[in-house]
Amino acid sequence: MTIIEVTKVKGQSFMGQLMKKLVGNRFCLGLLRFFAAHPNGRFSKLAVIHAMDEDDNRPSIEDAIEQMIEEGIISATEDKETVYYMLTKEEAMRKLVINMALFDWHDWQMVLEHI
Repeated sequence: MTIIEVTKVKGQSFMGQLMKKLVGNRFCLGLLRFFAAHPNGRFSKLAVIHAMDEDDNRPSIEDAIEQMIEEGIISATEDKETVYYMLTKEEAMRKLVINMALFDWHDWQMVLEHI
């Protein structure tokens, strides 16, 4: 096996594990879909929470945002004392998120069975 093939396999394994972790959390999945629908937008935390219509689950959404920042899916910037969140500018991750958002629940079940 060549170095390129090993890297490709490790990359697929990493992406598969990342997908499994994020899709298993409904708040992360909601965030994926939200940011995929608005790939060039930037939003305050309050705007994201209201857009997801999850006021009662604010702590869970905040945790999901932090998790996705740690994974490099969402980035945060501060402007005039307000933190704004946006989809990463890293092209491979952007494509993955946008493509993941196209799946419906049945598609996700099929994907997760093969990871």
